[in-house]
Amino acid sequence: MSDVLVGALSLLLATNKATALTNLVAERTGWVEPVAATNDPVAMEFQALLKEDDVVTEQVQKWLDAFPTGTEIPAETKKKIDEREDGLRRKYEDFLLRNPRHAEATIAFGSFLGDTGDEAGMVVQWEKARELDPSNPAIWNNLGGHYAHRGPIEKAFPYLEKAIELNPKEAQYWHALGTLTFLFRRDAETYYKLDEPGVFKKAFEFYDKALALQPLSFKLAADVAQTWYGVRVPAKLADEDRKLEEARIVESGLKAWTNAFRLALDDNAREAVRLHYARWQIRAGQWNAARTNLDLVTDPALGDLKGRLERNWKEKQAPKTEPAK
Repeated sequence: MSDVLVGALSLLLATNKATALTNLVAERTGWVEPVAATNDPVAMEFQALLKEDDVVTEQVQKWLDAFPTGTEIPAETKKKIDEREDGLRRKYEDFLLRNPRHAEATIAFGSFLGDTGDEAGMVVQWEKARELDPSNPAIWNNLGGHYAHRGPIEKAFPYLEKAIELNPKEAQYWHALGTLTFLFRRDAETYYKLDEPGVFKKAFEFYDKALALQPLSFKLAADVAQTWYGVRVPAKLADEDRKLEEARIVESGLKAWTNAFRLALDDNAREAVRLHYARWQIRAGQWNAARTNLDLVTDPALGDLKGRLERNWKEKQAPKTEPAK
């Protein structure tokens, strides 16, 4: 099966949720808006700025929600959005001009810029925040995630490692480093000075750390299971050893998806996992088991993916004819 199908299944397993800006800041950075009352004028001004940020985010989202997904946003609405966001941008800039060493405001401003599509500006602010407060592990993690997506990849590894050094009990950081190591295997080989099997071993070590800290996360379990698709049987092995290694990989893949199935939060996720079961079972020649799992998938949203697997199920069993002499 193609990697496209693997990616599509992964996307179907992902969850999406809208969050207000302050929640997004907390998710990205680990910094949460203080709730204690204070008479400090700078702190009070910053709290007011965050509240306005929430209001603007909510208002902009309502304007956007008024139009169906995929439709063109009218120029008048775009203008209103730009005016509201530009006004808040100026307030952030004014606050930071007067309080240039305010790390929390720098983080919040960076998140605001990222939400408005100014990724370059976001990185500038987050790098400033990192310099202002190098002991904040989440800002290292966020920047590592950015460099993993946008490059340079070589910066992502040390940034994520620094986040872990500062807070080794945060599962998200180990998860991010495991995914980075798996997805960018060639870069990981160079960075860690390992061969491909060694890189896979290291990625699973990172994932094991994350799972120990967050054993009930479906997203994490699914990402770990997804990693087994990339593990290959070494070509240098003898035939018998290759069969044993292939059986080990299949068993490990199915075991990982079984763990994900146990943690799935709804029927859609469980049916998507059944497609992963079927894929591994087809690979192992477990035709009846694969057929059973395919039959249990009834979600129309998974129809195309199910159809591809069903064709694969049939093709793999088709008898091979001898070439004409």
